[in-house]
Amino acid sequence: MHREVEIVGEAGDVESAREICARVSPDLIFLDIQLPRGSGFDLLPLLTGNPAVIFVTASDRHALKAFDVNALDYLLKPIHPDRLAMSLSRVEVPATRPPMGNLVALEEARGLRFVSVSSIVCIRAEGNYTHVHLNEGPAGFVRRSLAEWEKLLPGDQFLRLDRSLLIRIDAVQHFRAESRDSASLLLTCCAKPIALGRRAALNLRRAMKKSG
Repeated sequence: MHREVEIVGEAGDVESAREICARVSPDLIFLDIQLPRGSGFDLLPLLTGNPAVIFVTASDRHALKAFDVNALDYLLKPIHPDRLAMSLSRVEVPATRPPMGNLVALEEARGLRFVSVSSIVCIRAEGNYTHVHLNEGPAGFVRRSLAEWEKLLPGDQFLRLDRSLLIRIDAVQHFRAESRDSASLLLTCCAKPIALGRRAALNLRRAMKKSG
């Protein structure tokens, strides 16, 4: 079905997979999570070169970790042919493929939705979950703390204002101080301004002052 794909090896455990990869230097690895005497994640630090990695597994519970280690995609069994073709297209046309590590997974009732880091405007915390607001499309509701997001996202592009809000710096449309202890912030994805407390307003002022 995909004549441009050549299978150069198959392995049933981490060590044999490492040996094959060292010998043939594949451009792409389809990798399961559960392997005898280890997991697919154990293979990654043993690889040389920079092969693209697509995880193929029966459970979605490792999806966020997979994208933390720069997986190109995460396919759930049974795999639909159209979904496989979409994954392979990212490998076949490197010029149009999102850079590895530029995708994050948002967990939804119907499964996973993958969005680019550049589409994230702000992230708001709610307990152990966070709402991820995007330039386009509905917000995602993810079981990931704001501290985890802060480590994952590039620090030169995103700013944590307080315990519950992290924003994309270049998404700021308007900022106005209401008083010494409060301010309002309008972002590109928001129809209404976000109320900021004193600490958040101070952090934003400092960041805006630094950026010029």
